[in-house]
Amino acid sequence: MDRLKINLDIQAEGIGSKQVNVRSNLQVASLLANIIDKFNLDGSFILRVPGSRTPLPDEAALDQLGVLDGTSLVCARVFESTGTLDAITRGVRVPFSKRFTRVYLREQRTLSEFELRWQPSIIGRRDVNNPSNNRLLAADLEDLEKLPSVSRHHAAITERDGSFFIEAVQERNPLLLDGVKLRYGEKYPLQPGAVAKLGNVSLSFQVIG
Repeated sequence: MDRLKINLDIQAEGIGSKQVNVRSNLQVASLLANIIDKFNLDGSFILRVPGSRTPLPDEAALDQLGVLDGTSLVCARVFESTGTLDAITRGVRVPFSKRFTRVYLREQRTLSEFELRWQPSIIGRRDVNNPSNNRLLAADLEDLEKLPSVSRHHAAITERDGSFFIEAVQERNPLLLDGVKLRYGEKYPLQPGAVAKLGNVSLSFQVIG
């Protein structure tokens, strides 16, 4: 039975380039399952050829797809839309549940406070040249930094059925929650007292019910 050495670019958790030795008749779905298990990956992933966005078919065997010894493949995370980017594009403000009398962020260095009255509540910096980009900006951090480390639209806070969530709005924007880096494209539960770090700015999340 022929075996292949495949060069993998695993685009998750900072893993990067890895080489695996597999059977040539192994199905794509089985190879993907092995990768997810071996490297302890969370979420949904696809295998694709470098430079292509089309995933390899799960049921096909590697040799049927022309995969040869030394072939390179990309293992990429699949992101499901949270709907936040669409909401930003529409620019429509939706109020939080009436059960909350106050929702706000407190900057830890200056103790400046930012009232959050709608969702998605965008955290970032105002766009002076294009004010239409500021429609959902709830926490403007422009004046807190001499050298900007926060993006225009850096993070977003939303609420559903009384529970709050935070997410990175763009893939290039590092966002940490209580010291843990959050993956782009996913909503994370946001508890009162939690600290979000955007660039060089740290904000604690506060709720009064």
